[in-house]
Amino acid sequence: MLAYARSRPDPGFWTYTHRCRIRENSATAWMQRVPGEVSRLAPSRRGSSPFAGGQMVGGAGARCLARATASRAGAGRIATRRRRVKSEIAPLSWSPATAAIGAIAVPSSCNARRLDDFGLPAENSQDCCHFLRLSCTSPYLSPPVSRPTLALAPHPNRRPLAMLTALLLALLVATPLAAEDAASVEARMSGVVEFLASDELEGRGIDTAGLPRAARYLAEEFEAAGLETALYDGSPLQKFTITTSAKLGPAAENHLAFVGPPAEVASPQEAPTKTEIVLQLERDFRTMAAGGSAQLEDVPLVFVGYGITAPDMEYDDYADIDVEGKAVIVLRHQPRWGDPHSPFGSGPSRHAFFRTKISNAFEHGAKAVLLCTTAAEIDRQVAQHQERWQVAVDRLAQTNAEFKAIENPTAEQLAEHIERVRRQAQLIQEFAERIEEQRDPVLAFHRAGEGGNREGTPVFHVRRAVLDELFEASLGRSLDQLEEDLDKTLRPNSQELKGWSLRGEATIERRRVEVSNVVGVLEGEGPLADETIVIGAHYDHLGRGESGAFDPENREIHNGADDNSSGVAALLEIARQLVAHEQLAGRKLARRVVFIAFTGEERGLLGSAHYIQNPLFPLEKTVAMLNLDMVGRLTDNKLIVHGTGTAKRFDELVDRLNVIHEFEITKSPSGFGPSDHASFYARQIPALHFFTGAHRDYHRPSDDFDKINVPGMRRVALMVADMAVAISDNESRPEYLATQQPTRRRGGTRPYFGSIPDFAGDKEGYAISGASPGSPAARGGLEAGDVIIRFGDSRIANLEDFDSALRKYKSGDTVKVVVRRGDDDVTLEVTLDPPR
Repeated sequence: MLAYARSRPDPGFWTYTHRCRIRENSATAWMQRVPGEVSRLAPSRRGSSPFAGGQMVGGAGARCLARATASRAGAGRIATRRRRVKSEIAPLSWSPATAAIGAIAVPSSCNARRLDDFGLPAENSQDCCHFLRLSCTSPYLSPPVSRPTLALAPHPNRRPLAMLTALLLALLVATPLAAEDAASVEARMSGVVEFLASDELEGRGIDTAGLPRAARYLAEEFEAAGLETALYDGSPLQKFTITTSAKLGPAAENHLAFVGPPAEVASPQEAPTKTEIVLQLERDFRTMAAGGSAQLEDVPLVFVGYGITAPDMEYDDYADIDVEGKAVIVLRHQPRWGDPHSPFGSGPSRHAFFRTKISNAFEHGAKAVLLCTTAAEIDRQVAQHQERWQVAVDRLAQTNAEFKAIENPTAEQLAEHIERVRRQAQLIQEFAERIEEQRDPVLAFHRAGEGGNREGTPVFHVRRAVLDELFEASLGRSLDQLEEDLDKTLRPNSQELKGWSLRGEATIERRRVEVSNVVGVLEGEGPLADETIVIGAHYDHLGRGESGAFDPENREIHNGADDNSSGVAALLEIARQLVAHEQLAGRKLARRVVFIAFTGEERGLLGSAHYIQNPLFPLEKTVAMLNLDMVGRLTDNKLIVHGTGTAKRFDELVDRLNVIHEFEITKSPSGFGPSDHASFYARQIPALHFFTGAHRDYHRPSDDFDKINVPGMRRVALMVADMAVAISDNESRPEYLATQQPTRRRGGTRPYFGSIPDFAGDKEGYAISGASPGSPAARGGLEAGDVIIRFGDSRIANLEDFDSALRKYKSGDTVKVVVRRGDDDVTLEVTLDPPR
């Protein structure tokens, strides 16, 4: 092994280690030819021996350098590039690589990193370990084996006689690196992925029994690796609760009625009673998961057309009408639905979406939302099912015609014909029933999505037939007539249903479950031991196709072998190697390393957000975060590294380490992105994210173990382990740099605000984890942890409300933003930028 290192790191220099496998006959061949072929190394500028204070370790690495030397017969001397050195040359800095199979130390006065720096031809790369073209395995191979150590004292005349002697002795005591070393690492990592991605863990979804089982497994593995795990009441599990699903409450707590003015009485002696239209749950209306729970008493009713506010189209159903504290009746879709000449387009615009309509109503202060399907949509659905019914009828007619054409059918043909007719008649009946079902059905409970922090604002879906009765009684017009007027004129016709109100109750039960981050600690030693490096990977996935799956209707197990069993396997292996590093070096790393298997990443970075809000060690002392997400599909040797611009010299460090690991690297400077590193970078912690690329199995049931590139996964893990050692042992912490949040040009008109969502927030409002540097939000004074509760005139309950409110403004507008900061409400002013 060739090791290039310092024990006292220079702030501008990162530790290098490497080891290689060479041909077994390399040492023998060299020993037969070495006399007279090696002269002295060039001396350092300071006049000290190049190996002053260094160490020579017997092993395959010595043979590797020897083989390289021997291949240059008659070369005269080995030249090394000279570089600035400190007057005191430090001893070799140990690494797991140097101790595993033996090493030769290249002194700190030497800057040779390539084979040709030694004056050797490139073809020697087949046999030798060097720093550009490698024919070898990567640094951290387990289980490590200790080797004999020989010390080299400084030579007064700076000649390398001691080096040559030590090389010869090293060859005598060296033993070859066992080929099983790499294989044993890969077998271990393969076992982790195979277990986590097995059907018995049910896709590690939030609502599955497989997720806590995976957490227990990782806790055991962290402890077995040698990490400190008695962190949270004696456990490595950082527990917290999240909302996972919603279900309808008891029928007795979900009821509605429209209450009108008193009915006329036959005589003055009769007491007037109010008119009531009582709705029946499931038949006339359904409470929707998109809303909250509330009791409603005498809530005024307002018809708001399509419930659209579109300033760019000069269309606003809420213009000139006050809906604060009232129940709004909203038509689904958009004006002239399906018409190519509609200003909203023939397809659904964002104004047609449930979330947009509900958010718009909430922003305007509505107390409840009653959704109603348009006549055009009902006609379209009925027509589609009638076409299917007609096709089935035609097939039955064809079946009968074909049978009649048989002159003398056999008993077998007759039986077959009767069975075909039976099946086709059954299909016709099913299509006929579906046609009737499409005539103004109530929508399913989850059809409009699940509500986010809108407790107190229920959402219902109500059949047209019931609303027709209400409109005839209150306005003297049918709902069909009101809808036709809107589509014809494209002018809002919102109005209050005077004398009518809503009475009822909605109850939705939200299921909350306990989940856990799994945390292990490797303490540091020395003056930097109170600083922390976090290495993380999320271990949750999509279960049986949760929200976020490519096909949410597919209920097969989504095993998530690459996403992210691969990252967890790499995380565990890095932990093992760094523990082994300490044992072999006889000292701890300079900084603490915290290993975290995050939960809830697929639900919106919930686990990393929770850790950021509840850190085990102070965030101001957390110097870097290394994230592994989807590192199991290395293809064409391509590795993607995000975050290279988040700290000074990260970009250079990646390049230098890659000289050893030889990936085809694509670098992205930004520290933002859809994985857990973004939670740390939002708090100004430099972060790197390692990723082997997207593939067609992403978020599909086909992301299985048999497609994992295990050797590639091992190589990624070893590079990240090297990265951790380099950062840990450098006396200067990585210096944070601000980067821009990547954006996609959407071609729309929504102005740019620049907030970073905190998806773990469960309070009413839009919680942010930070603001993109230089963005309007940052310039306006928004901070990590703020919760936006009002944007201009709009109240905000969640991210969807904020998005809807933002679209009502244009670039250059200055908007008052109210944020809840701790226990205080703070009003800020933000000037919006052009769309991005």
